[in-house]
Amino acid sequence: MRKPLHLGGPAHWAMASWSWLGAGRWQAYDNATSRTIEQAHKQGQATVRIALKNGQYDIDLKKMQQVHATRPSKTRTIRREDGQASSTASTCSAATSARSVRSSGSSTDELSLVSQMQVLHMQIPCCSVASEDEKSSVQLQFSKKWDTSREPEPSISEIYTIHVSATVQERFTRCCEAIGEVPAYGYGESPGNQQRRFHGTRQICNFKGQPCDSEGCSACGIIREGFKLQYISTGSGNRGAFGEGHYATSMSATAKGYGGSQNVVIVTKVAAGKVEIVRQTTTAAIAAGCHSRVAMKSNGVDEIVVPDDAQMLPLFLIRFA
Repeated sequence: MRKPLHLGGPAHWAMASWSWLGAGRWQAYDNATSRTIEQAHKQGQATVRIALKNGQYDIDLKKMQQVHATRPSKTRTIRREDGQASSTASTCSAATSARSVRSSGSSTDELSLVSQMQVLHMQIPCCSVASEDEKSSVQLQFSKKWDTSREPEPSISEIYTIHVSATVQERFTRCCEAIGEVPAYGYGESPGNQQRRFHGTRQICNFKGQPCDSEGCSACGIIREGFKLQYISTGSGNRGAFGEGHYATSMSATAKGYGGSQNVVIVTKVAAGKVEIVRQTTTAAIAAGCHSRVAMKSNGVDEIVVPDDAQMLPLFLIRFA
């Protein structure tokens, strides 16, 4: 009888882990470093210093950032995953495989084996409920960038972590590496001058974590396949006034304005690279030598435009009450 792979039990899943975001990919700290950060987290410390092979870093547990000890402009986003969040993220895609194997009449052992391999390798796109740290990070960014002069800030009902396919993840990583080390604006990270921005679209299904197959459900299409230029304007009805491409903004209220009554907001990483600044509408191609265009509107709103699918990596889904 074929034995299922061993993934560990609930005691293993319950251990919190820490990781940092580089080139669009979450990379785990080694066990000793993760324990150091977790201990500081549990003790309520604001910062803790760690030593990595390329230098010393301060972990800012309030801003959820890794900051180089001698070069403070060099930062990375960090995250904490508790056992429940990690387990949910891993098993959401395994459920799809389990349903497929069960419907084919396979044995329990085969079902267990395929489900576990699904977790380890296949990475079918799905979502899981965001961890408390992730929710806090997204909510803080959303509230901080909400323009109350337009309308009151809406109530967020759900925040999901998006688990993209390996193909979407890898194309973003390759894109960032191809752009290389360029000056990063604000909280941006290199390679690629990665910026975390908001993208408004619509979601017509009764979403519970698994993306639907409806062609009219733009948000689920992004979760399944990543951003695709061929679907521009299908969710918002707006092709953009600053050139054709994928649009994102630092202003949450602006993103919330797209998609109509079925609006949702996707928090996305944008590989901005070298940026062309414009202040007037244009249909011209992005300037030679630049990777993106930032439109600085007279009302204070900014929108970034990127011409390539690979420059966008969906991270979180925000749904509203």
